[in-house]
Amino acid sequence: MLKIEDIVEIRKAIGRPGYEIVFSKDKVIWLTKRRTIISLLLLIKYGISSEADLARGSNRLLEVKGILKGKYNETWINDHYADANKPFSELWNEEGFTWIHPAQEKLNGNQQYVLKPEDHDKLFILIKKAFRTSLSIKEQDEVMKKQNGKCNLCGSSLLPKSKIQKNTYAKDRVRGVFDHRIPVEKGGDSTIDNYQALCFYCNKSKWQICNICHLDDCDTNCVLATPENNNIISPTKEDISDRLNR
Repeated sequence: MLKIEDIVEIRKAIGRPGYEIVFSKDKVIWLTKRRTIISLLLLIKYGISSEADLARGSNRLLEVKGILKGKYNETWINDHYADANKPFSELWNEEGFTWIHPAQEKLNGNQQYVLKPEDHDKLFILIKKAFRTSLSIKEQDEVMKKQNGKCNLCGSSLLPKSKIQKNTYAKDRVRGVFDHRIPVEKGGDSTIDNYQALCFYCNKSKWQICNICHLDDCDTNCVLATPENNNIISPTKEDISDRLNR
């Protein structure tokens, strides 16, 4: 059973992209996304963790940072995270730790994630990561033009980051995100045809469904991948035609 107190250091990965959590006897956990460092540390420490643990003022977040003080670059772990679901969901869908899974029940409305002690040793297995390539500015403009500057699911008008103010109403509905229609971890590529622009809210909602999807391969007829032609969420069979931009 791992303990974060036994961590020797957290460092930039040697000879590969990303970061490494180093335990004694040169046992190393490899991560590619910086924001997954803290979520994994929380799960190793507590076994069960949730978005609430990454919110401003979280005692658990502060405790973990305190335990590891001096063992990592402090700029790598934030004091809080605005999109607190991503650091957890990316452990599964990008880092490849498929045994880290969402719990069946939520705690005070927050999705919980579980890492069982018997699965700790699996973290040291060298797993193929889901690397992705971002769209160029020109490609982003092309996607936005094709969608008339609107979220491909709900139809909210998306604003440039420079025009989103602190007091902008329903900020998550106007903040744009470029989303892989078919997730990279399920075989999706990073070509422009596999991208769509979503508002932050719809992107988060899509990932919550993708995280519980039991299908080995992404169903291209799922409305979340191709809302232009479909109405049904494949894993849940829910018809969301009343919430689509039509």
